[in-house]
Amino acid sequence: MPRAAVKPSAVSSSVLPAERPDILELIAPGNLFQPATVLWRVYEIEAVLRHVSFNGRVLDLGCGDGTLSSVIFRGRESCSLIGLEVDPADAAIARRSGIYAAVHCAPGDTIPEPDQAFDIVFSNSVLEHIPKIEPVLAEVGRVVRAGGRFVFTVPSEEFHSCLSGKGPLPFLWRMRGESVEESIDRRLQHHRYWSPDEWIQALRPLGFSSFAVHRYLPESVVRAWERISNFTGGLAYELFGRNTQTRGLQRRLSLGKLDSHTPPGMSRAILRTLLAKHLGQPTEVEGQRSGGLLITATKQSMA
Repeated sequence: MPRAAVKPSAVSSSVLPAERPDILELIAPGNLFQPATVLWRVYEIEAVLRHVSFNGRVLDLGCGDGTLSSVIFRGRESCSLIGLEVDPADAAIARRSGIYAAVHCAPGDTIPEPDQAFDIVFSNSVLEHIPKIEPVLAEVGRVVRAGGRFVFTVPSEEFHSCLSGKGPLPFLWRMRGESVEESIDRRLQHHRYWSPDEWIQALRPLGFSSFAVHRYLPESVVRAWERISNFTGGLAYELFGRNTQTRGLQRRLSLGKLDSHTPPGMSRAILRTLLAKHLGQPTEVEGQRSGGLLITATKQSMA
């Protein structure tokens, strides 16, 4: 899932509201050309804000340019936030954002911090993009202190089954002999859809002993995301860059520059009109699948 570029807004309250329309208002500026990602992020941010408390020294694993965390950590003065980002351009922007005490430009399997350096490691829609995840998880286990937490969001094992597979692009993919799932995964650079049990099995040997799991992004919202994504990023990917990663394609098309010249009020109004009807879905519906997982893994305390 590509990371939405999230811009801080002029909302006056010091604590970010968890209601979806309010979250949409906050993340709309700078994201006019990523409406599907905005829809995903609204449900994702809501889940994090409702179920996770942050304090102490926090590592933002895969922080991007820092703008997403500028929303999630807004008003959290009790946190000392450290960024980790492998892309040099994004890491440079994150350093200039002013929300991080430091930003390391390094991959997740070589975190330049000492053992047990963090109270929390936080990762938002990052782990599914990493081809070899085991060394990254091992590093997380190394840098989280005893009693600390690893908090992360990822697409769930039900994501593929939530897709409808309808529309012109899925028809084109099938004509080429490709499945809907592999076509979407190639564009989004998704490498895994583990179940909660699979994440737990991977984390237990690293010292994590208790787990909390919350599902978000109900099937109806995944299908709305699918339709909007296919007609925006999916179409651009087919027309301009089937061999280009999503982030590279965004830069190639200068979407960031176009967004920066769009008045924030206009972005809010357009995205509010486009997405409002999709914001009222229950987070979890009995018998309905969901596309996202929020997992909090707590490391065993020292005896």
